[in-house]
Amino acid sequence: MSTLLPYFIRRFVPLQSQQIRYLPRWSHRRPVRAIPAEEYDEAKDIQIRKPLIKTAEKEQNTKINWNQSRINSLKSENETISEKPPHKTKTGKKTKPLSISKVTKSKSNKEAIDMLETIIDQDGNFVYTKMKNNDSRISSILVEVKSKKEKDKRDLILLEGKRLIKDALDAGCKLKYILFSRIDEVQFIKPFLPKLGAKLYKMPYREMQLWSDLATNPGIMGIFKIPDTESFKSTDIIPLTVICDNIREPNNLGAVLRTCSGVGCENVILTKGCVNVWDTKVLRSASGAHFKLHITRRLGWSDVKEELPPDSMIYIADNRKVSTVSDDNSEVQNLEETVQSVPVLPYYGVDFGTARHIVLIIGGETEGISAESYELAAELQGVRLNVPLSNEVDSLNTGTALGVIAFEIKRQLLKSQDEGHDYISSKY
Repeated sequence: MSTLLPYFIRRFVPLQSQQIRYLPRWSHRRPVRAIPAEEYDEAKDIQIRKPLIKTAEKEQNTKINWNQSRINSLKSENETISEKPPHKTKTGKKTKPLSISKVTKSKSNKEAIDMLETIIDQDGNFVYTKMKNNDSRISSILVEVKSKKEKDKRDLILLEGKRLIKDALDAGCKLKYILFSRIDEVQFIKPFLPKLGAKLYKMPYREMQLWSDLATNPGIMGIFKIPDTESFKSTDIIPLTVICDNIREPNNLGAVLRTCSGVGCENVILTKGCVNVWDTKVLRSASGAHFKLHITRRLGWSDVKEELPPDSMIYIADNRKVSTVSDDNSEVQNLEETVQSVPVLPYYGVDFGTARHIVLIIGGETEGISAESYELAAELQGVRLNVPLSNEVDSLNTGTALGVIAFEIKRQLLKSQDEGHDYISSKY
């Protein structure tokens, strides 16, 4: 036993010390990719066990050069490359590996080029980008139109629903983005879509619901540049101008615009006290009337008179509430005298058929008719219109009162036209 011990020391101790000496050479090494045993055969076939890593000098990220056969297989599956969160390489630098997301397939297998803002390719197929949950592009796009500061700065509006988007496209509004969750929703508006100049994004429905102002999101959103409403013209119009006097409730203003569009109103004037006509609630309640009316926005009362056609008859839908600008007794007394100087008649007791042009002033339910409205009516020899009510009802909703009076005006004008008395259209 004693004779074997020196041999053991001479034989094995130098070998151990040699292994320890070479340990630093391989201890710091890390595999580029670890492949499980069950995936080894598949990885070997497509030859992606050792991807080439190249570090960009400026962006300091890594691009993986996939095998050409793998790229061809990805193209056959209609897949494209998108970014994932960065990871660290063996050098300690952050990289952005590439992952897969689907895009539309064209017959010629042409790649979708997002920077050209192409909506429909030469084969008539949609060109869009698919986004996943929490995609940074979703927030960057919608913050522009959700934030009041950014919305006013960029002149953007958000439309939800395919019919409202269709009306905007039909009116020639400039489209920037279409966000949708199902391709069927885009098919409805395809005949009205431009081929260039906008971007289409497909996003998860749950993500869209988080950004929607509706209880049930319709599955499609459109972001447009705010159009010039004074360039729109109504069809099948009657010589009627409606002045919205200090209507601050969005749903009421939307109902007024919808009624004006339905009756064929020639022009709508919004005074400075009215709510923003492009408010989300106004857009929903108006149901596309914005794009079918000639709307003059934010006019002061000094400019309202200049916008009226000559020989106009002034009528006020009187809801028995008057707003004053001061609590001074002398001003209130003068206002009462002005109101009393304007006669009041039931809406069906006025002959509208002989008027060259009719101007109807509608006030808000909260503020009522302003003093400036009564002063204008008194100056131009106007009339207050009353809708008789039953069951001790004090007043009607603004949109309802307008509908009652406006359609009576239209009925009398059409009857006068049938009798051979053509009404004269104004400058709009």
